[in-house]
Amino acid sequence: MNINNFYFPVEEKPIALFDDLPWTDKINGYKAIVSPEGESDQVISVVKNSYKLVPNRELIEPFMDQVSNLGVRWKIDPSHSFCQINRMRLQITFPDILLKDEESDIPMSVYLHNSYDQSEGVRLFWGAIRSICTNGMVFGNLLGSAYARHTKCFSFDNFYEEFGYASDNITLVQGKIQALQDRPVEKELMDSLQKALGKRRLEEITQTDQVPDQSQWDLLNDITYYISHDEAKPKRAGLQMKVSKVYAL
Repeated sequence: MNINNFYFPVEEKPIALFDDLPWTDKINGYKAIVSPEGESDQVISVVKNSYKLVPNRELIEPFMDQVSNLGVRWKIDPSHSFCQINRMRLQITFPDILLKDEESDIPMSVYLHNSYDQSEGVRLFWGAIRSICTNGMVFGNLLGSAYARHTKCFSFDNFYEEFGYASDNITLVQGKIQALQDRPVEKELMDSLQKALGKRRLEEITQTDQVPDQSQWDLLNDITYYISHDEAKPKRAGLQMKVSKVYAL
């Protein structure tokens, strides 16, 4: 996967009010985040001066260096990666670090997030990708996560330790998968999922307005399949995290 499109230029610019008079009024306390395009700038967002611009390149390059130093096989995974003018998500998958269910290998993944419009801070989530159908899953509670506002610095200095923590907890996630395979879906779970996903979306996934006769793991895979294939990439992370919270993953 070529990630050069993640590296488009971004800059900070002052902002001002213009009128018909021969002067402008500078707006104090705010600035614009823009992407230069030829002789004009494409405005991405207007933010407070306390906002710290963190270009994608300044996140991705040290992140990739840390991943390369782990000494394990990895790949940039396009299945849930995307880059827009205001947001990005980059997925790295480790094909040899596996969870399993009865049908598929589930390689561990890590997701790196950034935004230029304050829609979210810098985020790092551990998760997995189900090989049989490229279902993306987030296991931030069980494997770990990191977050920083754009008013603070974000560092990958502890990434090796975080990777070790996530790898060590693979057995914990594996036990969770087994428990979900053995546990039927209950109304309480459906009520929580309905609040997280919306009634219409959940009925579209399950094809019923009743409690489905299946295991909690099978339902989770139906949901993550829908999110990973029927939702636009920019919407997937938020939905995956909502589902993860319901399932305590």
